[in-house]
Amino acid sequence: MKTRPRIGLYALVVLSVVISFLPIVWLILTSLKTTAGIYAWPPQYWPTPITLANYIKIITDSPELLLYVLNSFIVGVGCTALTLSIGGLAGYALARLNMRRAALLMVVILAVSMFPPVSLLPSLFQNFLNLGLLNTYTGLIIAHTGLFLPFTVWMLASYFSTLPAEIEEAARMDGMGLMRIFLTIVIPLSWPGFVATGLIVFIFSWNEFPLALVLMTQNAMRTAPVGISLYPGEYAFPWETISTATVIAIVPILVLTAIFQKQIVGGLTAGSGK
Repeated sequence: MKTRPRIGLYALVVLSVVISFLPIVWLILTSLKTTAGIYAWPPQYWPTPITLANYIKIITDSPELLLYVLNSFIVGVGCTALTLSIGGLAGYALARLNMRRAALLMVVILAVSMFPPVSLLPSLFQNFLNLGLLNTYTGLIIAHTGLFLPFTVWMLASYFSTLPAEIEEAARMDGMGLMRIFLTIVIPLSWPGFVATGLIVFIFSWNEFPLALVLMTQNAMRTAPVGISLYPGEYAFPWETISTATVIAIVPILVLTAIFQKQIVGGLTAGSGK
C-alpha cells in the first residue's frame, strides 16, 4: 500500500517535467525542420530530414541576432552584479541587525515587486529621457535592478537567517567589523545562495520584455526577446526564423543552468529551510 502514493508522486513529477520541457523540445525540433516540414499537415513531429539550414540562414541573413544576444548578456550581467551587491547588504541588515518590524519591512519589500512593469513605463521613460539614459546599457541595468531588487533582498535575507550566528559573534569578539564579517565570512558561507539568486535574476533580466522594448528603441541596442519579437514578416509568420533565433537566445541560459545546477539546488533548498 505504501508504494501506491510513491508511484503517484513519481508520476506527478514525471508529468511536471514533461509539461515543462515539452515547449523547449518542440522549439528545438521546429528549428531543425525544413520549411515544408514546419507547415506540413498532418503535423510532422520529428524533423525529416534533420537540417541546420535555418541556423546557417539566420546567422548569415540576420547578423544582428548575435548583437541582441550580446546586449542581453551585458544587461543581465550588469543587473545581476548590481542587484546582488545592493540586495546582499540589505538582506544581511534585515537578517542580522535586529531591526524593528523587520518582518513587516520584508513584506513591504516583496509587495513592491508585485507592481506590473507596465505601470512603471510612463514615469521611467520620461525620467530616463531627461537623464539621457535611453538606449544605454546603464539605463536598462538600473531599471532591471529596481525591478528585481525586492526579490533578491527577500531571497538573500532568508538565506542569511539560516546561517549559524555563532560564527559571526566569534568574529565580532575578535575585533572584526560588521563589513569585514560580511565580506570575509558571510559571503563565502552564502555562496550557494548568491549563485542561485544571481542566476534567477540573470534569467529574469534576460527574459524581461516591456522595459527593454520601451527603453531600448534603437535596433543596435535591443535585447534578444525584443529583437526576436520584431522578426515576423508583413504577410507571414516565419516560424523557422523565430524558433531558430529563440533556440540560439536560450543557449546561454541552458549552459549557465547546467554549470551551476548544484549551487542552484543547494541555494534554494537552504534558503527555504528556515
